[in-house]
Amino acid sequence: MGVRYERRIFNPLMDWALSTPAVAALRVQVLRACPDDALEVGPGTGLNVPHYPPQARRLRVLAREDRLDERLLARAAQRGLEVQHVRADAARIPLPDASVDALVCTFVLCSVESPRACLSEFARVLRPGGRLHLLEHVRSPRRIEHAMQRVLTPLQRVVACGCELDRDLRTDVESSGFDARDLRCTKSAALPFPASELLAGVATRR
Repeated sequence: MGVRYERRIFNPLMDWALSTPAVAALRVQVLRACPDDALEVGPGTGLNVPHYPPQARRLRVLAREDRLDERLLARAAQRGLEVQHVRADAARIPLPDASVDALVCTFVLCSVESPRACLSEFARVLRPGGRLHLLEHVRSPRRIEHAMQRVLTPLQRVVACGCELDRDLRTDVESSGFDARDLRCTKSAALPFPASELLAGVATRR
């Protein structure tokens, strides 16, 4: 699937599927204590924007695209957020070490080439004690569900722009320099199976 498919079909579909009240409630929880001037990785159509705390006035967004999605810009304008576009890949962030207080990543690590490479880069740019606000679908701990995820992942990877259903992201977070004790992994009704196992919360840079 190419760029045209992603922009014209996949992104609008995800904008619809991930804008439900149940998913919005999860975003509110994850972003509740997010400070001003956070760095959001892979902002997509801007579904997180309405849920940043009221005191937030500026948002840096990391995206590979030359232009940000118009829906993101419209949501930021409505919310009164100044948006700064950092054009880069999540595995190669052009920011100094320990220069970021908070980093936001929602429904992104399922489709990157190497989650650990990205998480290691997140740890590099975050200051010690900095926070990673995370919301991702992950591998199910239930054996039959995990087996079904493994079977469905090759097709999912094609139709969902590289998304994989069975990634063990909690282990990746813990192995990349984060304290993950405040991350919760639960089966949620917010998304249907095979993407219903969600990892949500805040991990702290050690």
